[in-house]
Amino acid sequence: MMKTTKKKYYKGSIKRFVALFTVAALLFSLSACGTKLPDAFDEKEVKGAATEFLDFLTAGEYDKGMDMMSAAMQAALPQEDLAAIMGDVERQAGAFLEYKSIAAVGQSSQGVEYATVVVVASYENRNVTYTVVFNTDMKIDGFFLK
Repeated sequence: MMKTTKKKYYKGSIKRFVALFTVAALLFSLSACGTKLPDAFDEKEVKGAATEFLDFLTAGEYDKGMDMMSAAMQAALPQEDLAAIMGDVERQAGAFLEYKSIAAVGQSSQGVEYATVVVVASYENRNVTYTVVFNTDMKIDGFFLK
């Protein structure tokens, strides 16, 4: 019986280690491979906009979050789907506690510049890593979570 308990503890520790290592590697790779923010972006502004967007989502104010998205993003991710995703986050991760870290880097795709903000948010049961991508109009063109 004791071996089972130790084994479960060990597996949980490994899972936590792998999760923390993955987040650290992601943040490191973004800072190493990404570039500094293009002149069209202000770091404080993009970080603030990302947390404002996530604040709307965690408060259930999906219409305000949708207003921050580009038309293409709104078409790709309807409000009902966004609400369902955030409902799943709350059910699995628990209540939102705080933002643990925020990093912003520049990205370029097909000659278009973007600001990519990675936010690690702490919830009751686990951390969730959000990636929010802004175009030069400060509209969200990408939203991912892990």
